[in-house]
Amino acid sequence: MSSSEFRMIVRTGPNPGTVFELTKEVSLIGRDVTNDVVVGDAEVSRQHSRLTRTPGGYVLEDLGSTNGTFVNGERLVAPRVMNPGDLVALGETVSLTFDATSPEAAATVAQPAATAEPAKKAPRAAAQPAAQAQPASPPISAEEASPPAKKGGKPWLLAGVGCFVLILVCGGFVWFMDYFYPQVLYAPLIWLGF
Repeated sequence: MSSSEFRMIVRTGPNPGTVFELTKEVSLIGRDVTNDVVVGDAEVSRQHSRLTRTPGGYVLEDLGSTNGTFVNGERLVAPRVMNPGDLVALGETVSLTFDATSPEAAATVAQPAATAEPAKKAPRAAAQPAAQAQPASPPISAEEASPPAKKGGKPWLLAGVGCFVLILVCGGFVWFMDYFYPQVLYAPLIWLGF
């Protein structure tokens, strides 16, 4: 493998068309400027995901990002071997295409991820000749690039409502005790001499 057979191309989000050549064994993707693939979008975590070059191809994994990493519309829950043309979405607004820069790289067949049981190895498929290699993927529309809609509401809103209810219940209890049973509410203070 040469050092830049694969790349990530921004399709939607900030700076569409930006190309990131994958030249390292491990490439970090995220909002922070120290990443190898820098995507300056509020939905992208500082260190969102990681691409690792392995003998079977590049493997993408989510690094516990807030808004998730999706490959071809499916949320990543485990590391996944990438294939040329795969669409990677970071949250709901950013998408990138994993692409091969040479016909030989596009013809490479990625092996499935290792399983817990080291059973029989699948025979390797022969690589396609360069003449039959797939062309680079065309630009995609925003509808195709967006991951599936989230189910449920905003978690911070639910937490805020829960805190508000808790304050009302506790405040109501203290008011009730102060109004109807002040001797019970203030007994510990009296015992301590206040």
